[in-house]
Amino acid sequence: MANATSTSFERLERACHVLAGALVAFGGLCLLVACALTMLSIAGSLTIRPLPGEIELVEVLCGLAVFAFLPYCQLKRGHVGVDLVISAFGPKAMNVTQVIGDVLIALLLGLVTWRHFVGTMDKFGNGETTALLLIPVWWGYAVALALLFANLIICLFVVAADIRDIRNRRTIVASLGAH
Repeated sequence: MANATSTSFERLERACHVLAGALVAFGGLCLLVACALTMLSIAGSLTIRPLPGEIELVEVLCGLAVFAFLPYCQLKRGHVGVDLVISAFGPKAMNVTQVIGDVLIALLLGLVTWRHFVGTMDKFGNGETTALLLIPVWWGYAVALALLFANLIICLFVVAADIRDIRNRRTIVASLGAH
């Protein structure tokens, strides 16, 4: 619960953690459904016949799971970091490289989000459907686009948290193995 003394930044931080946690749950659910569909299709192929279109659904669900897990990874600073040389220069150098890396990730994710939006509009406009189930392809693209927007929000929050930590003369805490 947010109390009267919590700052807006702390409320934003809690909201980002809740969002990332909800997306992880969504991604996990996508993977569970994909596993169940695969299991049912295998069982069906051994008895009667496999589920038609199961591969199409599993492809979309696994792709959505990847997009759903990215915000949590960014929030926990779980992306790969190599600091063999930088760590010798101390915490200030580590902070600078961390904020540069987080800004680069945010910029690249912004580029990916923009291009994915263009692709979503293209799929929506051309009416492409999946081969067996005839599901409009743009649906999966639209859900992935929403996940990318959520990831972009998390990335921007992480950059703001980096700047806040540097201003308050704190070392930016990265996940184990990242630095």
